[in-house]
Amino acid sequence: MPYDIDKHRYYSKQKYEAAIGTFATAIVFLFVAILSLVLRSFPTFDIIALSAWGYWFFIPAFFIFIGGFQQIYTNNKFKNAVKNAILDRGGQGIFNLEDLALEVGIKPKDVLRVLVDLRARGEITYRFNSDTGEIILGEEVKYAPVENFVAPKNLDSALPSEGKTYCVYCGNKVREGSQYCAFCGSKL
Repeated sequence: MPYDIDKHRYYSKQKYEAAIGTFATAIVFLFVAILSLVLRSFPTFDIIALSAWGYWFFIPAFFIFIGGFQQIYTNNKFKNAVKNAILDRGGQGIFNLEDLALEVGIKPKDVLRVLVDLRARGEITYRFNSDTGEIILGEEVKYAPVENFVAPKNLDSALPSEGKTYCVYCGNKVREGSQYCAFCGSKL
């Protein structure tokens, strides 16, 4: 087996993910801490002695909020890196997802998430080549969902797509014989 130099290339250990869950957790901790302070003023309602220990939840709430802001910073950094790589190409052309991931130093699945978010915000336009899976910059694709599509919940393995006229991952209509979905890029 030949040595694959790209396999050992450095990718950022950070992930592109939503920060809303982090902030929700921080708000729960903050609520418990504030509730404990309120219960200090009304000791008759303090059933589980929350007033004695609950105010300590301010400390983890603070650090969880910091983690949420760190995730927002990471997401913006990833978006800027991908957007700059696309601008370097003039917003046009054809490229491989893996090549872009190697260029910006972000894992391919995170680059794909960034691309989807940038397209949803109207900052870039692209579609996937339905035969090769390559990304074609500057070309728009319209999402044409099939009726009664239900998004898959567990993706432990590839979903069967033989004989289907739609992408089993996103529900977009695909032409017969397509190897990839033009909207989400999933291999069919």
